[in-house]
Amino acid sequence: MTKGFFGDELVSILDGYYYGKKRLEEKIIDFEYTPRQLENNEVGEGMCFISISNQRWNKEHNKRTNWKDGNVEILPFSSQISLIITEEPIKELKDKVTQIIVDNSYRSIQLIAHAARGKMTNKVIGITGSVGKSSTRIMLEHLLAGEKSYVSTRGNHNTQAGVPLYGAKLCCNPGIGILEVSLNALNNRGNQSLVIRPDICLITSIGEAHLSTLHSTENVAKFKSRIFEGLTSDGLVIINNDIEEAELSILLNNAKKRTANIKLYSLKNKNADMYLKRIIHKKYESIITIHYKSEDYQFKMKMPSLGIIMNTLAALLCLAELGFELENLLPKIHKYHSLDRVMQLKQIKTSDSRKVDIIDDSHNAAIPSMINAIETFKEKGAFYKGNKILVLGQVADLGDQSQKLHSKFIPLIKSSDADYVFGHGHYMREVIKELPNKMIGGWFNNAKDMSRHIPFYCTEDSLVLMKGSVSGSDFRTISYLLPAQLKRSNQILANYSPINLVGVLQPVFGASVFDLNKNKEIYTLGYSSTQTLEGLSPLILLYLLYEKEIKLTKITELKGWATNQGRTLKGRLFSEGEYFTHEELLDELIYTQHPSAIFQLANIYFGKRNKAMKAIIDIANRIEINPSATLNLSGRYRVKEQQTYKLEDLRLIGRLLKKQKDNLPILLTKGEIEVRGIIFGKLRYSTLSFYQDKLITASGLKTEEEVYHLLNLIIDKEVKRKK
Repeated sequence: MTKGFFGDELVSILDGYYYGKKRLEEKIIDFEYTPRQLENNEVGEGMCFISISNQRWNKEHNKRTNWKDGNVEILPFSSQISLIITEEPIKELKDKVTQIIVDNSYRSIQLIAHAARGKMTNKVIGITGSVGKSSTRIMLEHLLAGEKSYVSTRGNHNTQAGVPLYGAKLCCNPGIGILEVSLNALNNRGNQSLVIRPDICLITSIGEAHLSTLHSTENVAKFKSRIFEGLTSDGLVIINNDIEEAELSILLNNAKKRTANIKLYSLKNKNADMYLKRIIHKKYESIITIHYKSEDYQFKMKMPSLGIIMNTLAALLCLAELGFELENLLPKIHKYHSLDRVMQLKQIKTSDSRKVDIIDDSHNAAIPSMINAIETFKEKGAFYKGNKILVLGQVADLGDQSQKLHSKFIPLIKSSDADYVFGHGHYMREVIKELPNKMIGGWFNNAKDMSRHIPFYCTEDSLVLMKGSVSGSDFRTISYLLPAQLKRSNQILANYSPINLVGVLQPVFGASVFDLNKNKEIYTLGYSSTQTLEGLSPLILLYLLYEKEIKLTKITELKGWATNQGRTLKGRLFSEGEYFTHEELLDELIYTQHPSAIFQLANIYFGKRNKAMKAIIDIANRIEINPSATLNLSGRYRVKEQQTYKLEDLRLIGRLLKKQKDNLPILLTKGEIEVRGIIFGKLRYSTLSFYQDKLITASGLKTEEEVYHLLNLIIDKEVKRKK
């Protein structure tokens, strides 16, 4: 069967018809359904664009999306294509570009893929697994370069739509097909393995990905096994022998229903067809010895994790079973580069000439790949004299087992030889809390804030590992934020006490005067982007207490809070069993922000501290202040939950407290001008103050005296303005 499609052939396959008089002058040998590749002029002759409308895409995916209508998107690129398959004619291109009209352009991709598979006379490899699909595919591409032509999955086209698209591309009959098949392409909406009919099914791993929908790794294995249903009659199955026993058994049993030709690879099982025999680590490379068919083979890799070594075994076993000579392939491995941010070495020189190596593995994360990355960090850390730092984001899509699965990292981190650990994301918060205090760099829910802190911990010849999921948070931005901050960094700290940290992270104050009636900033003083290391929960709690009409004369018995230290404004001890009026506790909140007073009031008016915290977060979300401003109830600096806020966050709370301003203490009186507000903070002082219809916000002041001096300056300026 000849490669490519004639126009009439596609009309017959799709049960469509031509629009206009224009007919194909060449065969179609390639397909796209988005113009992304057309934008980069990456196409040659014989390109067909399959136009899918927003309505059709949404209907096929059973949800509303931002999919852009293909008939509109293709207009700027019409000169680059030979054929358009569409449901609605594009009148602007009538008789300029051949058009075939079909009932369902989305479904036409599968029909073409079915037909294209019949034109493909060479082997097709289908790759699936919880992790390792893309790395294995890229390794296969790297090893085959110069050996054979190939069609290979690009980007994330491993889905219900993407897999048949690349199946359609097989119509050009390349030397080999390498197609990734995600769980999405094997689910109940349709098994795309039946469309692409792989000659080789390769299973890289079964892990905790997709537990939010499948609930167990056994179910993941069952769904991944569906790839075997499309295996050709004389097909080969290649499976990672290190998959857990129950899941491996599911895979093997299902594979045996289709073929007896099953091969295994392993990092540790010497009964596998190909296995890892030895690794010798060096600073920037590793020497790896593998065993296959009674022979040992050796090659070098740059910065490999055990996961990358595992995927390399998968690719090598696959090609060896296809008849390629390992001796010819192995020298290529040293120049292998995976996706960006997959064990990517970034060598940074700071402004003050410190050399810092980053292993950027932030492309994505699953439980196995996180474990592999931390183990690699430990192995490579032995070659570094400076601080060794873990920067870890959470693993997404783990469902209701998320926290339990994240706890697996705790012993691994403790034994990783890391000097400092920085955590990011909800589920990494509890992990950080379980680490020894001396290891903790901090927990953050904001990548930008985290990237500001880390450079101060990076000494000469430091090693930093960045690893975490890209979905569900802003952790993905750490990949460029941290290197940029490191390049600008010009100092490290002798110790990481809160006072030292605030000295470099909030070196100068900032202040703003805002007209509440006109909703307009009048002027600023100092550095308007100044940023704290403390939080704003006490101010929002104060607002909520006023809203609840706090009962000032009521008396309460102080509970045994861990923070019961020191004396009150009236000289009384914070001691369990002591009796205080609610007014006394409120004064402590306003003037000292003593944690015990805050906890007691939260317990009285919300039942529990966590309920008060929820109410505070609800308000914070409603008024859209920085989520990092409300991580703990007391607002205190805590290394295990790093808080921050800016003047604009204070301003938003100021608007909230505006109607309660008469309940706030008088800070200053000059003539007819009365300033009411609150001065708060421990590491640096801030104020939120009102006078007339104006709001003063300030932060980063070193003493209360500086706050009052600033308020006097502002009011003096106001008095002069009125004169």
